[in-house]
Amino acid sequence: MTATILGRRLAALEAARIMPLGRFNPEGREEAAQRYEAALEHPEEPNPRAVAYWSTTTVLQLAGDYDAMLKGAPAPWE
Repeated sequence: MTATILGRRLAALEAARIMPLGRFNPEGREEAAQRYEAALEHPEEPNPRAVAYWSTTTVLQLAGDYDAMLKGAPAPWE
């Protein structure tokens, strides 16, 4: 693969990027770090329906459900 083709592909990927990268100011960075640390100390209780879904579903079903969630469908365990 030549550098020209690689450059075109990279430019196309960058142009297609939908979400901008997150940028934090110093206050936002500190707040995000505190939320992250709090989440580590007090993890949420697992949803029993989600645990059952993840333990019984097939890879093919996971792929289909994930695709549906990307299109706006609710998670199967909700």
